Amino acid sequence: MKYRISLVLGLIALGLLTGCASSGPQRDINDPTNSLVFGYVDMADAPTGVSSAWITQVAPPSDTPYWGLGISKGLFYNSYLPPGSYQLSKLGGSGFFAGQHEYSFPRQGNQTALRIAKPGIYFLGSYKYKKAKSGMFEPGKFSIEKMSKPTEAELLKRILDEDSEIKGSAWGNKIRARLTQLKS
Repeated sequence: MKYRISLVLGLIALGLLTGCASSGPQRDINDPTNSLVFGYVDMADAPTGVSSAWITQVAPPSDTPYWGLGISKGLFYNSYLPPGSYQLSKLGGSGFFAGQHEYSFPRQGNQTALRIAKPGIYFLGSYKYKKAKSGMFEPGKFSIEKMSKPTEAELLKRILDEDSEIKGSAWGNKIRARLTQLKS
């Protein structure tokens, strides 16, 4: 009996470690080659909110192309992306009545595509979820529509207010400098 409990606890620990390792490549938040990429999606008309988000590295080719994004009330961000080409690949969420949903973005024609040539702060934009018509026996479809609010400055302020790790890292000063530029 003691052996079974140890085995179960070991498997749970292994599962938790595997889950942490699958959030994308790991980098130091203060690495000078990092970029901060962020955006916003309004999911008010969606069956669920967003509890997970992923961005895909399209170029250069990578063995680990998926990068997890931090999520906070529609705001999504990653502060340790190396130079390359990226695009939002999927959002995930669940609801009591709606169940688990995954919102996948197309590989081509994705309006969130971004090329990071040099380290910096990159705003993907603000978007609103829109349900698209689909056939009776087809899976649900959606699109995203560009919005003007919240602005880059509003979202950068939220990142500073809500994420103490970023606020205390090299990003804190870079974000404050960017906010000063945006006021000009």
